[in-house]
Amino acid sequence: MIDIYLDNNATTALDERAFDAMLPVLRHVGNPSSAHRAGQTARRWVEEARQQVSELLGASPREVVFTSGSTEANNLALKGLVRGTDTKRRRVVGVTTEHPANLESLSALAVEGVDVALVPVDSDGVVDLRRMRSVVNDQTLLVTVMAANNETGVLAPLQQISQIAHATGAMVHTDASQLMAWGGVDVDTLGVDLLSLSSHKMHGPQGVGALYVRRRFAMRLKPIQHGGGHERGMRSGTLNTAGIVGLGTAAAIAVTEGPLAAARTQELRDQLHNELERLAGPVILNGHSVGRLPGTLNLSFPGADAEAVMAGAPNVAVAAGSACSTGNPAPSHVLTAMGVDEELAACSLRFSLSRFTTAEDVMAAAAQIAASVTRVRCRHAEVSV
Repeated sequence: MIDIYLDNNATTALDERAFDAMLPVLRHVGNPSSAHRAGQTARRWVEEARQQVSELLGASPREVVFTSGSTEANNLALKGLVRGTDTKRRRVVGVTTEHPANLESLSALAVEGVDVALVPVDSDGVVDLRRMRSVVNDQTLLVTVMAANNETGVLAPLQQISQIAHATGAMVHTDASQLMAWGGVDVDTLGVDLLSLSSHKMHGPQGVGALYVRRRFAMRLKPIQHGGGHERGMRSGTLNTAGIVGLGTAAAIAVTEGPLAAARTQELRDQLHNELERLAGPVILNGHSVGRLPGTLNLSFPGADAEAVMAGAPNVAVAAGSACSTGNPAPSHVLTAMGVDEELAACSLRFSLSRFTTAEDVMAAAAQIAASVTRVRCRHAEVSV
């Protein structure tokens, strides 16, 4: 049984208010694409949620396309735009620390003959704007950058990136999934033309998300799945009405409660950092000390393998800074892109707090993780001797 949940960048708890809003929809029979009364009731629920999501983004409801999550939204944004745009522009620019949903989509486009360029980050995980300027040119169709990195929480300088891209006539896409719970964004202020989000990163249900598409580019987006011409022809498939209502409710809550929750959560994040330094020092912060998400803390514990630390603190849900595949340890591509060596990357943990995290959670988690780090380091020292 998990007692303390600090893995909110992976998925968040469903807000009870979103759950309550979904219940009558789950009991309702009616396809929102049907013309009869039951169908039109479902359609009204969908459109109310579309309005709520648009308000989270400072966009028009007609610019919101519902998807199964941000992975589908990312695929639709990248592949749909490239395949649907009749132009000589064949370059797409990304960043080395992007989420696999973007990196693998870019790899798929490269196989199709698209010129893909990846911009590096500095040791704090911040996009290198000088390199961005050097690779974005008049052959560039799209620049895609995560608004906030899922492993380090580092924020991208989206306004500057948008200016660089638009100066050459390129469009900008961002995966803003990690940002939404903290109060949303304004797409015009950021200058982005496409934006992906996922409900379960913002205390909504899993299995639903959205893609914002600036209106003047909608006709250039080629669907990547076909079937019924739903969502103005951009995304076929019967809409997940209950999930969409849950997403809409979560969006409305984020607008009203996100900023205050962000300030409170940042205080708890810093308290966790200080307590871990006190109890388990030395620790090393991975990512920018200021320009990051309010709830994200990525730390390396030299001499303490992350997987072993997690095994020694089973009541605390956190994420390892390195992933294991078929028993072979692979360092985090995000940390290695920042210049963290593989040994230290394997000793890294990501703590991600939410608006439901309490001070008691923080203190208990720090004590349990620190005790596990100490035990792992002692075993490591014994083996080394």
